[in-house]
Amino acid sequence: MTVTGKGLDHMSNCKRRTTMTTNNLCWALSALVLILAIYAGSAKAETAVLLGGWSDHLVTDGDYNESHEATIIEHNSWMAGRFTNSYDRNTWFAGKGWSKQWGNWRGSVHAGVMHGYRSCYGDDGDNATVCPMVYPALTYTRYAVQPQVGLLGEAVVAIVRIRL
Repeated sequence: MTVTGKGLDHMSNCKRRTTMTTNNLCWALSALVLILAIYAGSAKAETAVLLGGWSDHLVTDGDYNESHEATIIEHNSWMAGRFTNSYDRNTWFAGKGWSKQWGNWRGSVHAGVMHGYRSCYGDDGDNATVCPMVYPALTYTRYAVQPQVGLLGEAVVAIVRIRL
């Protein structure tokens, strides 16, 4: 099929508009990254890595995975990472946190989403689904290597937090 005349001009204009929109989006994202980089340079950032993760389930009995091989990054109030869940499946998550410091103790709660469980409670279903996540925790913060105890679902979790 050959396009001539007015139809060709219309296609050319669409292509130009798409290119201009893409260029504008690239410039806007570049400006946003630059602004955030300038802000981040002047703000005091708190960054930590959380590793390990060992759990005990409080309510249900069963043969659960209790060693979670977590790898988590926490930056300011944001947290994201992966762990092997209690059903031995990889789970990815991200969340926003709020914390309060009392001397050498820090209480925190992170809320977000996770993907890797077959259902949001239990192990029903065939495919991984997106579930809500709430993770309250208590951390001893006197040293750079910090023990943390948290609650994820019905599992009490002990994990090592390393302040960078």
